[in-house]
Amino acid sequence: MIWKDITNNSEVWMGLKLELNENSNSNSLLESGHNCRFKLCIKSHPVLWGTLGKQYWGVWVLINPVRWESTDMPVAPINSATIEKSRNEDYYRFWSRFFAKQLGNKKAPYLSKGLWTITIGSSYKSRSLNTSVIIYDIDNAYSSENPRWIGWEGESGNIIALKNEPYTESGRVKWYRKLIRENCCPPVLVWYLTCLSAYIIIDGHDRLKAFQSESSPTKFLVLSSIREEQINKDPKVQQNILFGIQQRQKRQTKSKMTVDEINKLLISAFDTRPYCYSITRAKARANFDKKWISEVKALANNLNSSNIQDMIDRIEP
Repeated sequence: MIWKDITNNSEVWMGLKLELNENSNSNSLLESGHNCRFKLCIKSHPVLWGTLGKQYWGVWVLINPVRWESTDMPVAPINSATIEKSRNEDYYRFWSRFFAKQLGNKKAPYLSKGLWTITIGSSYKSRSLNTSVIIYDIDNAYSSENPRWIGWEGESGNIIALKNEPYTESGRVKWYRKLIRENCCPPVLVWYLTCLSAYIIIDGHDRLKAFQSESSPTKFLVLSSIREEQINKDPKVQQNILFGIQQRQKRQTKSKMTVDEINKLLISAFDTRPYCYSITRAKARANFDKKWISEVKALANNLNSSNIQDMIDRIEP
């Protein structure tokens, strides 16, 4: 695995870019098939089923309410020794590298071959200069509805918990609350799935509960699978911009552009870095619809929900 810091045009640190070239079997697998069905498995254990609404205004999500063993978790439990190491380090740089090492572990990799990023996320109110992702509806992460409808009207980017809501008085939550007051609690790690247009928590359920209990803005790191697309600049446009800047600086009737304004204009015209956008890779399965419906119905026997049939029929609320 190769990683590289991501900076913006002002050299502000924005995140980490990861490149995995090994053809190793990932412990996470998204399966998809006919009728807009998909299923996410971690270490061969299904953790959620999903299907798009018929009108494509949102998605149904069904969480598998199982208690995860520590060996099934994408990230090993964070201990006090790691916290102590982080205290004197740059907060987001340290934790992005920590999670990258955990997820790219050669013995049990969570990431598949390709390009990934780990960037900074936050709510709209607590965003900062290096925030790349805005996450909405954080307070409803532990929604009791299962299956749950996630509408795409207006602002998308909800957060989905894969575990039940932790108890406020649990030892782990109490410890993280103490770390929040000391300003050294690790961020919550979420994975952006384009098929959901939402974020699932892959590490940090207790930390999210701790941030909520402390009424403190939740700190996030966002994992995304990406694709790069090369942008070819038009030489004529570039020359016109250069000529325009020269003419503007010569004119006596107009104020001259500042160095910062010129630099931004030149960067936008001559920057050849590829454009990055999020994708979700899935493995297509034949006859997947029947299997998907069978699994959803089997799980429904243990749930007290009237929405299962709506989910199967892709009916939008």
